[in-house]
Amino acid sequence: MIRIEFLGAMATVGASGILIDTGREKLVLDYGTKVREIPPIFPIEIKGRVDAILLSHAHLDHSGGLPLFASKGKDIPIYAIDVSKPLTKLLLEDSIKISREEGIELPFNEKDVKLTISRFKEVEFRKEFDLHSAKVTFYNAGHIPGSAQIFLDLKEKALLYTGDFNTIETRLMKKADLKLPNVDILITESTYADRDHRDRKEEEREFIEMIDQTISKNGVALVAAFAVGRAQEVLLILNKYKVGYPIYLDGMAKKATNIINSYRKRIKDPKILDKALENVEYVTNNKMRKKIIKEPSIIVTTSGMLNGGPVVWYLKKLKNRRNSSLLLTGWQLEGTPGRILLESGRYINEELKLNFEVNMNVRRFDFSAHAGRKQLFEYIEKISPEKIFCIHGDHTEEFASELKELGFDAIAPIANNRIFEIK
Repeated sequence: MIRIEFLGAMATVGASGILIDTGREKLVLDYGTKVREIPPIFPIEIKGRVDAILLSHAHLDHSGGLPLFASKGKDIPIYAIDVSKPLTKLLLEDSIKISREEGIELPFNEKDVKLTISRFKEVEFRKEFDLHSAKVTFYNAGHIPGSAQIFLDLKEKALLYTGDFNTIETRLMKKADLKLPNVDILITESTYADRDHRDRKEEEREFIEMIDQTISKNGVALVAAFAVGRAQEVLLILNKYKVGYPIYLDGMAKKATNIINSYRKRIKDPKILDKALENVEYVTNNKMRKKIIKEPSIIVTTSGMLNGGPVVWYLKKLKNRRNSSLLLTGWQLEGTPGRILLESGRYINEELKLNFEVNMNVRRFDFSAHAGRKQLFEYIEKISPEKIFCIHGDHTEEFASELKELGFDAIAPIANNRIFEIK
């Protein structure tokens, strides 16, 4: 019998965590956090031993709770694709820094992060390895560098956990592996189960058009992007359209770009990223920031949802410049400063005690690295599993109901119905 216990990301995005107990081994799939909750929310605590953690990718909603094991004295190996190790380290260290700036102490410290990172064990895509009686294979998920779909051959059943995945190629990433073994149990993300993405090329053209219009008015095009994955995608788009304006990269995106560029086989075309970076200058200090906003330019910076980072500094300086623009390149979660700005025209950040009107041109662009609604249905129909669990989305119950109408045995775990036993 296989016992599947969902620990987080139930009917919501964030704090992903799943415990698989076969009676022979206990395996954890991700252990993240809900980053923007104050204080942050982590998955349900696991009692007893854990044999291994399998990490799908580095984003904090999947990795942010990993140091909790070290803080409790648990020495557990963490299996992941190589680039996930330095990216996870970067994001965990930053999470501690940001939390302290906000007056919050996380339930782990730098020592716990260091111990956590030391326990990483590198695995390779499409190469099976044994964990006790289970056989494990990581497949490319196409989400960010190092992102994986995790396949478990558990003898009784074959289980596939998608993590975050994308079945469409982007500038940065090849699409997810679709040639997969037979799957009995599918645990799928459902982030965009309720909507399709806009046409990617059209979105890129309108993005470039907004930048052109901003520069033609002698303005600054401020591009807010997630450090891992999205910032590099933006640079590749700018390169593709041969943008000739000064381009600057600021914030944690600089370190993330350096890491990603050093794990070259984890991206679609490292030579094109090299070419894109030839036209990019890294911002090194406030003096440089003050200088570059005096001239028309493109500034790609963090954070993607305007929670903090250099983007806040730029917004305070540029907020009344009607010739300048703010281009948001990722989904803005409810309650984040980015979402509030889109809805109200004001930048409101309670943690930083900021509240001001933004008179810049503001628009959100859809450069998502998740499968859209159409792709989710196509993927599931192709795999055709016996049982489906829908997690990591705001509309998981509706998604599961739609899948049932198509003849699938689908369920959306919720807090009072989160443990399942499968024979």
